[in-house]
Amino acid sequence: MYASIRKGNIKPGTPVAEVVDLINTGAMPILSDLPGFSGAYVVHGEDDTFVAISLFADRAAAEQSNGLILDWLRQNLGPMLAGPPEVTVGEVVVQR
Repeated sequence: MYASIRKGNIKPGTPVAEVVDLINTGAMPILSDLPGFSGAYVVHGEDDTFVAISLFADRAAAEQSNGLILDWLRQNLGPMLAGPPEVTVGEVVVQR
C-alpha cells in the first residue's frame, strides 16, 4: 500500500466550511475514481493547516493522484491557499 500526503495552509479568514465543501465535491470524486484507491482522510489542524492522506494499492496511482489533485487545487482553491502544498509519496510500512 502507498500513501500520498499533501500538507498546506489556507489564508487567514478563508471560510473552512467552504474549503471542506469544495474538497468533498471536487477532490474526493477525483481520488475515488483512480484505480487502486482505498481511502482518503483530510485533517484540519491548527493555524488553518490542512493535511490530506490518500491511500492506494501502488505507487503509480499515488503519484498520479498528486498530479491530478495539485492541478485541481490550483484551479479551485488557488486564491484560498497561503502557498503551494508540501507533497510526499511513499510506501506504508506500518499499519494497524
